Amino acid sequence: MRVTSGDGEAVNTSVWVKVNEEVSIDPKTGLKKRTSTTERILTTCTFHAIAVDEQPYKHRHVLSSAYEARLVTLDASFASDIRCNRVGGQIVVTSVRPDSLVSKEIHAGDTIVEVNGRLVDNNFNFNELKGPTTLKLVPAPVHQTPAVFYRALADYNAEDDSRLPFSWAGLSVKKGEIIQVISKDDVWMQARKVNDISRVGLVPAKERIERVAMLTPYGRRVLVLLGAPHVGRRSLKSMLLSHLPQYFATVTPYTSRAPRTDEQEGREYYFRTKEEIMERIRADDMVEWGEYEGHLYGTSVESIRACIRGGRVCVLDCAPRALRYLYNGEFMPFVVVIASPDADELKQMCALKRKSLSAEQIQQTLDENKKLLESDESSMFHLVLVNRHTDVTFRRILEALNDLKSEIQWIPESWMH
Repeated sequence: MRVTSGDGEAVNTSVWVKVNEEVSIDPKTGLKKRTSTTERILTTCTFHAIAVDEQPYKHRHVLSSAYEARLVTLDASFASDIRCNRVGGQIVVTSVRPDSLVSKEIHAGDTIVEVNGRLVDNNFNFNELKGPTTLKLVPAPVHQTPAVFYRALADYNAEDDSRLPFSWAGLSVKKGEIIQVISKDDVWMQARKVNDISRVGLVPAKERIERVAMLTPYGRRVLVLLGAPHVGRRSLKSMLLSHLPQYFATVTPYTSRAPRTDEQEGREYYFRTKEEIMERIRADDMVEWGEYEGHLYGTSVESIRACIRGGRVCVLDCAPRALRYLYNGEFMPFVVVIASPDADELKQMCALKRKSLSAEQIQQTLDENKKLLESDESSMFHLVLVNRHTDVTFRRILEALNDLKSEIQWIPESWMH
């Protein structure tokens, strides 16, 4: 658009500068005082907006196309290919026969607003329609359609799927995306992405997915930091604990070794006998454990619970296998992987910390980093950050945690039970 004045002329603005100067004498000291005042006055003409090149404004979108109504004309027999539910006074399409011709025009999740120019209500009978029928359709909001959500655990490319009844009928999904399933049978799910409700398509019912539930803004109870050796996850954990102790805490591990002279019970470790720790392991009370130089070390489930009861997020830098104990509704973890940069960047990063790594150690870190990202636990990862600069990575972790307070979260539905 361009801005014009009321008579069609282009608007000119002017700035007037006015300077006043005043000289006065201080009665006590006899000194002269000069005061300068500068005023800037902005003047404009009244104006209004007109369309560019006199094009009708109706061709220009104010809202996303996902929320725009669309008109489709079909034969009245379309009613036999769809199923509808009446939700809050509106008629919402819950399923469309995948191999029907109307599936290109009507989508599961559509709200039927008008039929042949008439507003529809709960009492409208589609079976009475005859001949060509014009429908006004609007995608229904997420909360007005079935609350069945899944997180994709693998990529699905619909363009390569020859099983689809029509080439255009599929919905490609990337790993990690959340889809809302409007209807499902043994072969197909009719679904749409929650961040793009305008596009509904078919996803194989046997696709690798995880049932999730929508959680209103809520902080997680445990922050899990995973990573290969030398990537800096322990430094990041220390920064969280030292910079924001009011929000983050960690657990005190158990050990079977004897305390040293400068160590206190419950500060560095809980000191127990080897048999006592083994009893905890057998009772499934240890999230992770290991042996070093003949002594047992481990993290107790009860220690994590005690940390959570203190009202702070429990920060753990643990092994991936610990997720099998933590990935549940009791702990609601937010899992962050601190990934390694390439070999040269890793070497430079360690040099800044005055820590020298051999070529063998660097390669070992890269190998373990790759193994972690491809592990069976990778479906439980929420965020992967390549740590090239510790301060930047620290800020990105805080930003991700702050987003948890204000954004809708998607968690496994089993966590809600």
